[in-house]
Amino acid sequence: MNALSKRLFSTSSIVRSTFTESALPLDVSSPIQAKHLPRVLHRRIAKRLFQIAVTEGQSPSDVPLPNPFLVQKGNRRSDSEVTGEARYHWKRPIISNRRQKQLLQFYPAVDLPISDKSSASSSSSSFLSSSSRPVKWDEGTTVNWTGELKVKEEPTKNGVYAGRKRMFKGHKDERNREQKIADRQVRLDGMEKRIKEWRQGRSDEKIRNRPSLPF
Repeated sequence: MNALSKRLFSTSSIVRSTFTESALPLDVSSPIQAKHLPRVLHRRIAKRLFQIAVTEGQSPSDVPLPNPFLVQKGNRRSDSEVTGEARYHWKRPIISNRRQKQLLQFYPAVDLPISDKSSASSSSSSFLSSSSRPVKWDEGTTVNWTGELKVKEEPTKNGVYAGRKRMFKGHKDERNREQKIADRQVRLDGMEKRIKEWRQGRSDEKIRNRPSLPF
């Protein structure tokens, strides 16, 4: 294991391997001890608690902390000019998807904050819930991960275009077929009038080309 992996996965205690999933309690709402978290999460909690202790002078009992695995909502932007709905700035996850998959290989998914990778990569997906487990800090402080996991709705499959943002390009004659049929119908609608005008024009031309002399 290289230096990056050691820094990412090592904790203040032993690393919990995936075979401990069978011994985990079914109550996923129970807090998890901070010593069982990866070092990258342990340091983030410690940094946040240190900032609160410096500013407020004491550590609160409950501390909300943004989930580093999820996209977080930022400041509000100007409302939409079309629909009038509120728009916000969005912050990317602090821990990338690649590192999330690496963490799931060394830690049970129920111990980590909730993410869209946990249900797909963990063998204990039946024990997962829509919210993350709170973290029990050494000093008695409970840390709650904030952030909403958006569930992607699978599109209804109906034909070859199901779930596609753009249709197939197709051949040029297929793309121009509707316009070609419309132009053809316009010509057919005035066909009788054009035939009548053409015959009248031919008749007038014969009359003009007749010689004025009788012989």
